[in-house]
Amino acid sequence: MADYSECRGNYDGLREEIDRFLRKLLLENDIKVISVTSRTKEMESLETKVSRADADYNNLVDVTDLCGLRVVTFFSEDVDIVADMIQSEFEIDSANFVDKGAQLDPDQFGYLSLHYVSKLKSPRSELPEYARFSGLKFEIQIRSILQHAWAEIEHDWGYKSAVAIPKSVRR
Repeated sequence: MADYSECRGNYDGLREEIDRFLRKLLLENDIKVISVTSRTKEMESLETKVSRADADYNNLVDVTDLCGLRVVTFFSEDVDIVADMIQSEFEIDSANFVDKGAQLDPDQFGYLSLHYVSKLKSPRSELPEYARFSGLKFEIQIRSILQHAWAEIEHDWGYKSAVAIPKSVRR
């Protein structure tokens, strides 16, 4: 927590720069989206995350979502278009990439989203305006508006709720 407290400002700056850059890329590539949002993880949220019984964090670099961005598209096929752009513009940490839809059986419904853990590619990371962010990881989530609506419901009712949602309601 002390390490994060010291460098949180760098993650705030990273969030601002990546948010601005991502919006510019979407505009230049004529990709229309519902929204781009970003956040830097709050201290309390990080403390909760690293304190969980199943947490396996040895140091701060093990936490890959200290800076997070989310792109919400109009349609599911737009998710793939944005994903291609992300893969070409950023260095992807493939060991931490998550395709939430791939974790579901074909007959299941549930949370769908692509989660890219990324960092700036060279030579961009060497430019003066980006140099202080070199090596810092951030997460970009991409989902359609309908996937986003489901994710919001499931997150608030399922993930953070102490009350289990009955199967019939989840279905």
